[in-house]
Amino acid sequence: MFNTPQETLKARKPHKCTNCAEAIEPGEAYVRWTTMDGACFVSKMHPECLDALQEDAGEWEWEYTPYSGERPAKVAA
Repeated sequence: MFNTPQETLKARKPHKCTNCAEAIEPGEAYVRWTTMDGACFVSKMHPECLDALQEDAGEWEWEYTPYSGERPAKVAA
């Protein structure tokens, strides 16, 4: 399995978060990367969804089931 580096981008069109299945609206930041493991899959997530998955995993590698997570509350800046 191979993952491309994660990129933080600003949405130019609507997307669906591959963690929580909620909309990523135009103008919102999101994180994107591609996983290649026999097939290619592009992940697009709200930054807070990715942060929560990484935090839950701790020092371990993490996996997720697409569109099955819950969106955590945004952290105030």
